[in-house]
Parts: sequence; structure tokens; C-alpha cells
Amino acid sequence: MRSGSSIAGCRFTVAGPRSEEVRFSMGPARQWGFRLTPLGWAALVGVSADRYANVLADGDQDEAFARLRPLYDLLAHEESPGEQLDLLIAFLEAVPRRVVPHEGLILALCDALTDTEVRSATDLAARVRAHPRMVERICRAAFGFTPKLLLRRQRFLRSIEQFTLEPKRKWIGAIDAAYHDQAQFVRDFRAFMGMTPRQYAQLEKPVTGPLMRERARHARLMGR
Repeated sequence: MRSGSSIAGCRFTVAGPRSEEVRFSMGPARQWGFRLTPLGWAALVGVSADRYANVLADGDQDEAFARLRPLYDLLAHEESPGEQLDLLIAFLEAVPRRVVPHEGLILALCDALTDTEVRSATDLAARVRAHPRMVERICRAAFGFTPKLLLRRQRFLRSIEQFTLEPKRKWIGAIDAAYHDQAQFVRDFRAFMGMTPRQYAQLEKPVTGPLMRERARHARLMGR
């Protein structure tokens, strides 16, 4: 990562909350992955998320992820992908959850961050009816970033998702309405992706393309 964090040769890779691109390569393999929501991070990991912002970690070496280590051996058998998926889901459902302070506020923040009308940290605090200092503390602990950066990242993700779903519209038709102009979008693109929108559009996307489409499908199912 641009942050300097790197990892190689481990079987259990953890990528913390990200505001920059991750570059990776792998040989022939089957890899399972899952994404923790902010509440999931708080309940299963229990360490402030900002400690892992833009960080790659070896889950076999980091005690914060010890309760998830048995999953590797569970999936290492020769079951079909469908059977492995069932095992993965059952394992995660059985992992004991920590008690999460401010659980309701974390869920409210998740909803508010997806609202296109929430465009500033002030808007966010007002929407969840909490003091701005409390909102910032919870955002750092559960989401990994400040409210301002989370909102910037959210408008960027909406833009890149729209481009992925409808590339024929090109970038000019995909830029989120929360951006003041195209120049602001390009600055954010460089900040989050380390390249220009044009450079990104020219890349092959065998992983991120399907992931973005699935993310959008899930958002529709959840009514967001």
C-alpha cells in the first residue's frame, strides 16, 4: 500500500479500513474473503479500527484476530465451494460477540453515511442526533476514519460504482452530485486510487469489477 504497509506469504491476510488502493498478486489458488461492517468489526475484533486504517496484517500473528484463525483449517478440506461457504457462514455466526457500546449510534451512522443529502460532518452529527465529538470518536473506533474522510470516501465510492455499472456513461455521467465540479472529483480520485480516472478506466478489473457490481446489488437488496 502507499502507506508502506505490505505483507507476503501468509495464509490469513487482514486488510483494515482503507482510503487508498491495495495492490496484490497471487498464483493459482482459491481464496475466501469476507468484509466486516463497522458493527461487525466492533463485535468481532474489538480493537479501535483506526489502528488498522490503511494497514495490512497477518491474522496468524496478530492477536486481535485470534478468534478467526480456526476458519482457515475449517475451509482447508476438499469440500465444494458451496459447502465451504456454508461452513464459513456457520463459523461466523457461532463466533462469540463482544458487547458493543453505542451500537445504536454505529448503526445510525451507517445509514446516514449512505444518504446522499448528508454532505458534511455537521450534517452527519445532526442526522444521528449526537455531539460532533462523540460522532468523531465512534467513527474512528468503528469505521477507522474521521467523519469528513468517511463522507469523502462515500461520495467517491458512489461515483466509481456508477461508472462500473454503466461505463458507457463515462466519468462525466458517473460523478456524484455531492462533488462541486469535475476537478474536485479528480483530486479525490488521485487521493484514493493513486491514479487518474482515465488511467483507472484503462485497467483490466477482474476482481474489482465483480466486487463493485455485487456491492451495488447488495445495496439495492438492503434498500439503500
